[in-house]
Amino acid sequence: MKFFGSTLFTFGLIASSFVSGAVIPSEKRELAPIEKRALSISAAIDIVESLTTQVKGVTATINATVAGLPASPGLLDTTLASAQIDAALIEITGLITATVTKINTAVPVKRDVIVARQATGTDLAGVIVILLTELSGTLNAVIKALGLQALLAGTLSGLVGALSALLLALVPVVDQLLALVKNLLDSLLIGLSVALAGLLV
Repeated sequence: MKFFGSTLFTFGLIASSFVSGAVIPSEKRELAPIEKRALSISAAIDIVESLTTQVKGVTATINATVAGLPASPGLLDTTLASAQIDAALIEITGLITATVTKINTAVPVKRDVIVARQATGTDLAGVIVILLTELSGTLNAVIKALGLQALLAGTLSGLVGALSALLLALVPVVDQLLALVKNLLDSLLIGLSVALAGLLV
């Protein structure tokens, strides 16, 4: 989609200024020693897949709200839909934040368990991509129907911050995880919504 004028420029400033504070420090991207990894890749995949299932339940509600709008929504339609979408995004942010807590408080796994795992870093990147594209598609649908202004800056920045925290929490599980996710998105020719601009840097 194409977005013109000051709206996109203004949002770009908001998004970039927020995400710059949530960018994962380079020293955090290094592979943590095996003994310090709290999760195996398989366990991390299970957690992200569970989160994705929960998120899809909420995005289905958002998609239904968008689908129920008239072709040319009036002010009342837009206001009501925006409020419902805003509440749903807050719910998704809460789900992601709870998942981050679950990851960060997980009991460390033993070395022999890590060695025996069958899942790979690419597998984990794949389930993360599924989560990101689910959110991206829903946000694009909202923008198409209601415009970028329908996504309140505070709510959107909270969502991006939660996603950044999720990626940060998973970095110790797989070396170069962010690069794997980005490369997978690039190989699928899938770009994230402008609403998630700057998440993967």
